[in-house]
Amino acid sequence: MTDIYQQIWNCDRHKFLVSPRDLNGQWIDPNADILLDEQIAASRRQDLDLARKPLFYRVNEEKLNTIPTYVSLIKLLDNYQFDNQKSEVVTKLEKAEIEQFIDDILPTKPIEIARNYIYRNLNFETSIANFELTLKSIWFDLYTNYFGNFSVRDTSGFEHIFVGEGKYDLKEKTSDRISGEISGYHSWVKFYLDEQQQQVNYRGHNYELQGNIGIDNPYVVAVQMLWQDCDVKSNLAIELFKKKGCFFVGTSPECEIAMGTVAYYESLANYKFEKEKRRTTINGAVYDLALYRNIELDGNRGNYIRSFYPKFIR
Repeated sequence: MTDIYQQIWNCDRHKFLVSPRDLNGQWIDPNADILLDEQIAASRRQDLDLARKPLFYRVNEEKLNTIPTYVSLIKLLDNYQFDNQKSEVVTKLEKAEIEQFIDDILPTKPIEIARNYIYRNLNFETSIANFELTLKSIWFDLYTNYFGNFSVRDTSGFEHIFVGEGKYDLKEKTSDRISGEISGYHSWVKFYLDEQQQQVNYRGHNYELQGNIGIDNPYVVAVQMLWQDCDVKSNLAIELFKKKGCFFVGTSPECEIAMGTVAYYESLANYKFEKEKRRTTINGAVYDLALYRNIELDGNRGNYIRSFYPKFIR
């Protein structure tokens, strides 16, 4: 029987077609929705940028701006404080935008397949009404994540995965900049939009594997990146580094939510999970799908999604 993640992938009718360059630098499919320019392997140094061009050479913005699930996703991306130590205030408008996003993805085929699998194969009770409430809870409810000696307040699975969280301390600044790191940030849509605003600098791919990874598997990337902003009060540049970030490319919001939700329930059931990763094969490529639930004060895993992303194996 076809693995559930392949089933979700197959029914993603809002997926964007992706084309990389071939070994001669030509686009394999110049008419694809996304032309993905991975260019070169990244260095291990934060101060060295080997990729001179953006990761996304072109994206079909007509589709991005007209397909309802993408439209409602994009409206959510500016609802969060990027500094992970700042408190969140959820307005009525932001609550309405969450409701709209859930309403848009709920009737799609990837979500339907995910819900049926969770009910029939994993034996969780998931009426449509209950499933809608659960989706909102596990993805959007705010919680405090206790990780070692460092806790992150007012965070959610959606914020961490689709928006990303900045880890920096305004008190620890140099004369001209504030440095730190990024956690999460596993959305190709967010990465593309940030590139358009010159807010993220693609530094090259970071697969740590041999072979023509990008050419053979253009629907997933492992990137090195530098996210940039300016702190208004101090008028200092903020530079947040991520040595390796992984995300699918071209997948629709409903596809990613469906996969992450299935992984969440499989994690609860301890089904095919090993060290918080689920091995699967999609279109002949082998992945570890990482699903982390939040960490409670006592150190145990909680009932909210913390992070979800793909790691290409071979």
